[in-house]
Amino acid sequence: MEFLLAILLPISIWVFKFFGIPFWVAGIFLIPLIFLKKNPYWGKALALIALVLGCASLLLQAPDFVYFYPVMVNAVLLFVFASSLYRPQTIVEKIARLRDPKFSDLEIPYARKVTLAWVLFFTMNGFAAFITVLIEDKFYWSIYNGAISYGLMGLMFAGELYCRKRYIKSA
Repeated sequence: MEFLLAILLPISIWVFKFFGIPFWVAGIFLIPLIFLKKNPYWGKALALIALVLGCASLLLQAPDFVYFYPVMVNAVLLFVFASSLYRPQTIVEKIARLRDPKFSDLEIPYARKVTLAWVLFFTMNGFAAFITVLIEDKFYWSIYNGAISYGLMGLMFAGELYCRKRYIKSA
């Protein structure tokens, strides 16, 4: 359910703006609060960002604040992944160890490289999201942030799974 809401959020923002009720769009930004249950750490940061952007848009009756939400999501994820590179265990290694009890110490360098790849992904995706904020026609913002970015993330994830299976076979 949360994933569906996350996909529909940018599209619904564009639809509201198209029908001339842009400042109510900010109310939708309370939706990420449901992410708090499943992601207690970075979910809190995303929920707080959504709340601040949503409240600013509602109070100032200026919907432009809400367009920065995807940029901020990428910034938070970038921070989470990048900061884990300076810890003994990267975020990718932690996730891999939770999913695969057979995760070996030989796979640690691979997990570090994957973490770095996600850092690069979130950097580029956040930059693209920022560019869409600057474009006048918010249709492009909705399409990129509501569909294309999720497709790219899915491709990145699928590519990583494919590479991991090949890496594990050769290791």
